[in-house]
Amino acid sequence: MARITTHHALGDIWAMGANPQAATLSITLPRMAETLAQRTLTEILTSAQTILQDAGADVVGGHSTFGDDLTIGLAVTGLLDRDPITLSGAQDGAALILTKPIGTGVIMAALMSGKARGSDVADALDAMQQGQKTASHILRDVAKAMTDLTGFGLAGHTQNICAASGLSATLSLDAIPLLPGALDLSERGEHSSLYENNRAGFANITDTPNSRLLFDPQTGGGLLAAVPADQAEQTLEKLRQNGHPDSAIIGHLQTGPVGQISIA
Repeated sequence: MARITTHHALGDIWAMGANPQAATLSITLPRMAETLAQRTLTEILTSAQTILQDAGADVVGGHSTFGDDLTIGLAVTGLLDRDPITLSGAQDGAALILTKPIGTGVIMAALMSGKARGSDVADALDAMQQGQKTASHILRDVAKAMTDLTGFGLAGHTQNICAASGLSATLSLDAIPLLPGALDLSERGEHSSLYENNRAGFANITDTPNSRLLFDPQTGGGLLAAVPADQAEQTLEKLRQNGHPDSAIIGHLQTGPVGQISIA
């Protein structure tokens, strides 16, 4: 949980092309013996600090308490020596590059209902712990707009870029990388509790097992970047050669009804 939470919190910093600087933690431990609480707190702090230090940041404070459930939260700040990459800089014709496969939402939902395969859960947990430092450093020199993929799902985050940049998008379902087991679970009707909210407003997208995953909320998801078309293939190859083998060009942006997402 600590590793996943830390990577998830760093996503916004990486998406803006910034360098992480400092973090504060908020931790709630279930009520337990003092010795066990100390050990658990040490495990959480050690895991988070290891990832933050690799990213170039430090834990500078925080708060811990006891409660009904274990919760871990981070607030992270970063520094920029250039203009930030936002949602609003994308250009007509840009390619959309995604650096991680999707499907964490449906797999974790199926885990809670006892319907997920153990190997698929393990793969999802590994994916959520994959850092985006290298991807950010590669993309920040070419991306005109960028975001980290989290709770809104792929369609929602794509729409955010389109709305801010005054564009529409066409996504290629076959090109979108998926975590093992995600499509099988979608075919069986499994989905996250956030699926219905994420699906609202996309009536033009036909309901299929593949298209449902566009609305799957992600935890610790990849970066979604709008890159000029003439630089997309070179950027993609660089990502794949530097620890992000599942990176893919998943669609393109174009002029059209602002915020509209179409499927090819």
